[in-house]
Amino acid sequence: MSLPKAVRSRASAVVPVGAVALTALLCVFFLVGRGGRELPAILCWLTAATFTSGMAWYASRAVQSMAPGAPEKRFFQAFVTAALIFAVGDWIQVAETLADPLSLTAQSGTGLARTIGLGLGGIVMIGVMATYPLPYRSGRERLCFHLDLATVVTAVAAIGLYWSVTSVLAAGAVAGVVAGPVVATLVAFAVGRLYLSGAAPFRWHVGVIGPLAAVLEASARTLGPELARTGRPGPVFALSLGCHILLLFASWREYSDYRSGHVALPTAPRRPYSLVPYFALAVLYTLLIATLLTRGLDVRAWIIQIGAILCTGIVVARQLTAFIDNANLLAERDSLTRRLHTMAFTDSLTGLANRASFLSRLDETTGPVGVLLIDLDDFKPVNDRYGHAAGDAVLVQAANRLRDNLTPGDLPARLGGDEFAVLLAPRPEEGYSAVADRLVGLLGAPCPLPSGDTATVRASVGLAVGEAAQVLNVADQAMYRAKHQGKGKIETAA
Repeated sequence: MSLPKAVRSRASAVVPVGAVALTALLCVFFLVGRGGRELPAILCWLTAATFTSGMAWYASRAVQSMAPGAPEKRFFQAFVTAALIFAVGDWIQVAETLADPLSLTAQSGTGLARTIGLGLGGIVMIGVMATYPLPYRSGRERLCFHLDLATVVTAVAAIGLYWSVTSVLAAGAVAGVVAGPVVATLVAFAVGRLYLSGAAPFRWHVGVIGPLAAVLEASARTLGPELARTGRPGPVFALSLGCHILLLFASWREYSDYRSGHVALPTAPRRPYSLVPYFALAVLYTLLIATLLTRGLDVRAWIIQIGAILCTGIVVARQLTAFIDNANLLAERDSLTRRLHTMAFTDSLTGLANRASFLSRLDETTGPVGVLLIDLDDFKPVNDRYGHAAGDAVLVQAANRLRDNLTPGDLPARLGGDEFAVLLAPRPEEGYSAVADRLVGLLGAPCPLPSGDTATVRASVGLAVGEAAQVLNVADQAMYRAKHQGKGKIETAA
């Protein structure tokens, strides 16, 4: 008979709670430093290897609890692979420690097998996170993301090398000391950056605890050789064990939540920029200044200086990309503004000014102004007989005849339907009537239709000259008087 779900949940929590308590006791034991040097080394690496094995087990059980085809499944499969690699390296470290617990590798945790395991496992994790699809909408966003990534990767690599120099000189083991901080720091960034992107295949247990664990491991490997050489390996053991218990807890929590079905992946809002690269650059320059003031231009200063130069170049490239993007956005905005202005003030069928544009121009006019209000006669029968396409053709030809036979200072407009208006530039009084007579003759000419037929429409015109505030209304009344007199007539307002 199976146990109730609540009982199973409490039982599954016993192991990690016990592991946390054991870690706390061992860390106190390591830091007090009263157990000699052999026993702490054996206890540290034996416990660490056990925790790493537990991490792999919990992660594999979490994978088994995931739905087929779940996007996060690929990430956790890689996590299981990396955990198994870490476990192999840790168990070899245990064997080396049992063989010689006072060796430098046993006291500092920088054994070759463990270092190789850390590097290979880190490469697996970095690879799966680097290839995990992120929700970027454009090539520019992908470019900016990779430039940000390159900035921080360069910065953390320089910082890792910086803190490793002294230990390398003391221990004489370049690969064992340098690889640890660099790989661990890169893993920390990759996990954190993917989590902050809002599309991570994991939740805060991995997104926050993972980078913190990597920082602890990087610190332990950086300080390990020097502390071991001086007979003070306690902090190294405490840092390493802290890293392992954090990873064990993260794996257990993911397993526990997937098993219970309480899983909600993060959906953090995506920002168009990231402050992380600038923070990394600031750290580099701060470290460079501090080194120059305290140590002068030594090897450490050159490492940070080169890293700062490279990061500055990448940040400048990132800024240039942003400037180009801003210029493109401004050009797109101006183009859209022009299009919207055209749509708002132009008649879409005829290309003439629309009512809003005509009224705006009229309002801007000062002094007496001449206005023609034109209504096409017999336009409705054309629509009824030949269809709306024919009616549109008539309107377009009427608009072209107006446009082609007016001076540059005149403004023809379509007010709506078959009604047109012309705002006339100042001219002698008899010039207004001459324009009206010419337009009535042009508009009365036959119009070819798409069907091959022709249609003839005439125009009733109202002419008014006066102040802008009243002239349109006066011209409208004159136009209706012209229509009542017959088709193709002109009425001039008194």
